[in-house]
Amino acid sequence: MFNTLSLENLQRNVPSIFTEDSAERTSNKYQHISTAKVIDGLLGEGFMPTWAAQCKCRIAAKKAYTKHMLRFRHIDARPTSSGLYPELVLINSHDGLSSYRLMAGIYRMVCSNGLIAGTSYDEIRVRHQGDIVGEVIEGTYKIIEDSKNMIESADNMSSIALSNPEKEIFAEAAHTIRFDNSHAGESIDPLKLLSARRIDELNKNDLFTVFNVTQENLIKGGLRGYAKDKNGYAKRISTRGIKSIDQNTALNRALWTLAEKMMQLRNV
Repeated sequence: MFNTLSLENLQRNVPSIFTEDSAERTSNKYQHISTAKVIDGLLGEGFMPTWAAQCKCRIAAKKAYTKHMLRFRHIDARPTSSGLYPELVLINSHDGLSSYRLMAGIYRMVCSNGLIAGTSYDEIRVRHQGDIVGEVIEGTYKIIEDSKNMIESADNMSSIALSNPEKEIFAEAAHTIRFDNSHAGESIDPLKLLSARRIDELNKNDLFTVFNVTQENLIKGGLRGYAKDKNGYAKRISTRGIKSIDQNTALNRALWTLAEKMMQLRNV
């Protein structure tokens, strides 16, 4: 049995899930249903929350409505032989600026990585109108099927051995996605994205491992490099982990799309 989050844990760490009122200035058409009610509906279907976070908000009056993200796994889910679980990714806010977003995801046990499907997979959006809980539950089963397709793609990626030049191309493309010619990016060698953080990933050249190593380095941060200060002297810098829900989602989806495009180039 995998670890799940209790409602008490969610209430303590992601309180915006439980907000009972919509923010001011929402449309008259906006129907407020707290994410907690959606969670109740998913629990009734056997989907258990395994991870959750909310955006940081400096304005006290807006904290209760801020964007939050959860990952769910079905209680009957078992890892594949490669240690992968299919998951549902759910994003919502109570400020009237976001619909419920449902995306496919997979969880890799070996490195605790939560991956999100790329742009070739459908994203389901449910407006804050009508039978919200019912529509989310209906969409969940479609999304879980997409998650299973992701696992099939991951297994195919695992069978593709990349040459050193191909690994470098992947790292350079991922570097561009993350840093987009920023000053921080100029200070970080793209090849550092290929540095494995655990022994069992050292010297492995398959596409799925290369993708996971790159994704983990970008999401968790901690990559070191050198930049010049205002006086022209070299100073040591370290990249920050991705905390923003929007940035995390966009980066994860772009990296998965990149990996699938490389797989397609091999006609797999």
